[in-house]
Amino acid sequence: MALRDRLRRLMKEAEGDGFLLRLSDGSVKVFDEMSIQKEMFLAKMDLFRETSIHSEVLDDVRRATPESRRAFEERYGSITPTSHVIGRDGWVEAYTLHEGGRVEKAFHVAGSQEAERLRDAARRGGQDARVPGKEQ
Repeated sequence: MALRDRLRRLMKEAEGDGFLLRLSDGSVKVFDEMSIQKEMFLAKMDLFRETSIHSEVLDDVRRATPESRRAFEERYGSITPTSHVIGRDGWVEAYTLHEGGRVEKAFHVAGSQEAERLRDAARRGGQDARVPGKEQ
């Protein structure tokens, strides 16, 4: 068995049920599925407290190669998520986790074009409930 094939097999074994993340400095990190799911969930929940958690997973994804980051976000979702709270009166609050870990809160008054767009998207099951110009 050629060295390249053995290395490929060892990398696949190391990844196991987790995710292999290639960092831009050339190093590689492997995170197990449960750790990734936990940190992604906590990051989204902390948005409502207007805080961001320290997350080794998210920090390393920010330092990953573009290809590795893209693969991670395709599998687990954006590391810059936006969550919405929709009030009965028609207003919408949007909480967004930005690249550096900063949380931004935006308030859309009832009847505004953006509030109506987000409410309509929620009625359709979340489709199009995205921040314009932002991938999620």
